Amino acid sequence: MMAESLLTIDLAQVDVRADPGHTPFTSTSENTVTVWEGRDVLWLGPDEWLVVADPDAAPTIARELEDALAGQHHSILDVSANRIVFELHDGLEKLSSGCGLDLHPNRWMPGMCAQTLFGGAQVILHQRDERMTRVFVRPSFAGYLTDLLAIMRP
Repeated sequence: MMAESLLTIDLAQVDVRADPGHTPFTSTSENTVTVWEGRDVLWLGPDEWLVVADPDAAPTIARELEDALAGQHHSILDVSANRIVFELHDGLEKLSSGCGLDLHPNRWMPGMCAQTLFGGAQVILHQRDERMTRVFVRPSFAGYLTDLLAIMRP
């Protein structure tokens, strides 16, 4: 197996709270990611999603969601500065050693996401494909997370 690599990426992140029956998203299954207008939509809870896209897309996403949810009770908030996003390649074994989730490839597959703790830091995991996991973490825990990944053994 190849050694893991960690890359910081910049993404627009827009938090959406709304009635699941009135969202423009095609799927609202728990712990899954769907695509809306070419953007990943991570399920965070029964009435909460995180829409992620190119770094400058937050205003456009918010405007499109406002239009789509007009007349419905909802909340749309740009939270791009709330989390740093790392792309971790070939690092599921290390993540699983510091996380309570079952990240075995038979259970944790591409298109899944979850909120969890990694070594005590709150994170969102998004499995993009078989090898790449996005890890969303608060900026104050970014250094801790990278240090912990460096010393974890698979």
